[in-house]
Amino acid sequence: MSAQKPTVFEHEHAGPPSAAAATMIFLALAGLTAMALMIGFLELGALKVWVSLGIAVVQTAVVGVFSMDLKQSDKLTWLVVAASIFWTFLLFLFTLTDFLTRHYFAF
Repeated sequence: MSAQKPTVFEHEHAGPPSAAAATMIFLALAGLTAMALMIGFLELGALKVWVSLGIAVVQTAVVGVFSMDLKQSDKLTWLVVAASIFWTFLLFLFTLTDFLTRHYFAF
């Protein structure tokens, strides 16, 4: 019986993060979630939406860059990330356009 050759992949990926790095990622996300929860109980008026969206963007960046290893990814992956951000922007734009102009056409 011959020994089986190991599978060779085209791209070498980084291994899973160390326990310390995973703990730091978790603590960062938990802290941002706690901040979002505290913002929900404050009276900030219209600023509350923008602060909450900012926290959500930072959480998304932490998950993408550290948990999904976007730092070591190739250009095609970054292109997909940019396209998804662009389409999300369009969806928000069209929704806000409808919401902000709806009162002009009320009968």
